[in-house]
Amino acid sequence: MKYLLTCLLAIIMAPVGVVQPELKAKNLIPATPGTAPDYFCTWNVQGYVLSYAKGKLRNAMTESNMFGSGKYQNWLGFYPRIRSDLYFVMDDSWDVGFSNYDFGADILSPERFPTFAIAGTEPEKLKKLNDAVQARGWRAVGGWICANKAVKYKNMSDQQFYTERLQWMNAAGWGYWKVDWGKHSRDAQWRRQLTDLAHQYAPRLWVEHALNWNCVPFADVFRTYDIEAITAIPVTLFRVCQGIKQVAEPNAKAIINCEDEPIIGAALGCAIGIMRHPYADNLPNGQQDEVFPPVTRVVKHCLNAVERGVLWHRVAPPFKVDGQVNIDPMNLTDTWYFHAREGWASKAGTWATNSAPARITRGGLPLPTVKVDAGEPPFVIASRNPDGAMTIATLGRTICTSPTDRKYWTPLADITLNGGKLAGPIGIFGYYKSLTLTFDGPMTGRTILAQDILDTQAKDITDQVVIKGNTLILPGKLIKRIGLENSTPGDKSDPGMVISISGTESTSL
Repeated sequence: MKYLLTCLLAIIMAPVGVVQPELKAKNLIPATPGTAPDYFCTWNVQGYVLSYAKGKLRNAMTESNMFGSGKYQNWLGFYPRIRSDLYFVMDDSWDVGFSNYDFGADILSPERFPTFAIAGTEPEKLKKLNDAVQARGWRAVGGWICANKAVKYKNMSDQQFYTERLQWMNAAGWGYWKVDWGKHSRDAQWRRQLTDLAHQYAPRLWVEHALNWNCVPFADVFRTYDIEAITAIPVTLFRVCQGIKQVAEPNAKAIINCEDEPIIGAALGCAIGIMRHPYADNLPNGQQDEVFPPVTRVVKHCLNAVERGVLWHRVAPPFKVDGQVNIDPMNLTDTWYFHAREGWASKAGTWATNSAPARITRGGLPLPTVKVDAGEPPFVIASRNPDGAMTIATLGRTICTSPTDRKYWTPLADITLNGGKLAGPIGIFGYYKSLTLTFDGPMTGRTILAQDILDTQAKDITDQVVIKGNTLILPGKLIKRIGLENSTPGDKSDPGMVISISGTESTSL
């Protein structure tokens, strides 16, 4: 008893702020928000709250839905864990009235934002909204931009009009322009001029382009554009390949945005444009949500995947296209037979067939080897970030053999990746039978730390992996356990973990 009292007294009397060595915890994910041009876009939540009523989606883009506390409101309350990393991009119609759709005004609509647009100069109105969005924890506000100015401003030249708007945005602290459809949507020269003006008058503003691949070399960000959820993996991979084969012009940022595929964004160095949202399951009118149908991955029950992808960008931010890419000449082909309300573009009773390269790597990494016992392999993608971090991911497959035999799964494979020089932490996403990483230097004597990307404390897993010479082997079951350790109950996301390797070599991670 005397010994216990002595120990208790020692703990009580310990100096404030002294942390015992055994209680210190290392977090492999930085606590500081990232700098990636990632964002949440309101378009699909606009559609959801109005049950995608034809011609009505624009009615939902309102101040009350963004800031309110009613049912299906408080959009600014989404993604609390990562919103400090994200721009909140208001989609189509924030700048027009409820009946006069003269797109391209690029001013805050007083009908939709009465609290913010009722008084003051235009930049003051824009700043009040941005300040309010940032007060809710978001990085900054952004907006959908029509690819032409409104008709009411036809007497202004484009240079006059956009110079004025960009100066307003710069003064207001806006962070993102999502330049979409309109008269000039496929005009690369027009988009280039807009980008040049933005760099001159709003240098902190990211300008996103789409629809014309010739924009990739000079764009700040280029979006792979609208894709259906069920077929998103192969279609997105195919489109990303179109972009990352390009070479950026001098001084261009030229990052590819893979939209609502956060694991592709994490593993291939792409920005993420989030479309999924927490309002899961059926629409308010009781019908199935055809944009995010409850089949294959059940995307709206995979919000942890978004969080892991965005948090990983704190370690390995998106990087610009440079033509340094390895693309497997072998394609994998996914198929799907659509039942009713399983797609916003595909009708019931139709087949979809989409192919994409089986393996893709960036940043100088060779293609990994992928071995399965039998049947189809997963898609496998990887990259080395310019900062040194490495990322690898497996992606699932959608295969139909008949209208009733439909399957989504990630085939388990033994995957080997040559990582070359050990230069940073390693992000691992997806399911594996095993993952073998080989390096230029010996692994013997190293310490391996790991954590779920959603966690804040790493653990030593050295005794749970196999180290042979310059090779590190992680069992698939270990990746699954660690990579899902801090998952939200009920979330269906794939695993996502980070490992750090330290030891006797001069490189210490």
